[in-house]
Amino acid sequence: MHAYSDRINHAFAFAAKHHRGPGSASPGSLGHPANVAVILARYACDQPTLVAAILHHVLEDAAPDRREVLAHKVAEKFGPVVLAIAADASEPKYTSRGEERPWRACKHDFLAHLAVAEPRALDIIAADEIHRCGSTIAALRRLGAEYLRAVSQASSEETIWWYRSMTEVLASRPDWPQRAMLEELRALAADLVRALQEREEEL
Repeated sequence: MHAYSDRINHAFAFAAKHHRGPGSASPGSLGHPANVAVILARYACDQPTLVAAILHHVLEDAAPDRREVLAHKVAEKFGPVVLAIAADASEPKYTSRGEERPWRACKHDFLAHLAVAEPRALDIIAADEIHRCGSTIAALRRLGAEYLRAVSQASSEETIWWYRSMTEVLASRPDWPQRAMLEELRALAADLVRALQEREEEL
């Protein structure tokens, strides 16, 4: 891949215009997808995967009444392959009526999806969690366990359950070639578990 990519630049512009998720109005709202794209590039993932990684947040955070329109725009501007990867990497956050689903229900369904998602979608999901996990560890060390309660619907116990369960499902996918990415995620998840347990003991 060349150092500059017009498609990746276009994907960021599209995400900046259409993303309506939490914090989407802030100037730093593209920080997370940008970090996910960097992680994927570090693991030599192909360009469609990087583009889909940037765009999957747009689809994932869209209410059901907007998602179909946005999916059509993604397919039109970036192609059906990118749309398929982005959709496959997206967590089911809303009901068909547009209501936000409970955290635990989303994660249970997403775990089942990880068992069948295509490998490039797993690349995105793993990179997404590598960044979230690393960012959470850094914030916990700076701000304490209260940080997690302020920004997440999940308790410390639920967060530990999620990372343990997710890495187990990823490890069970022999058709997913990114084993080095799995090892990085496992190491970060272990650090996060230790950090959460230490902070909970302090409270």
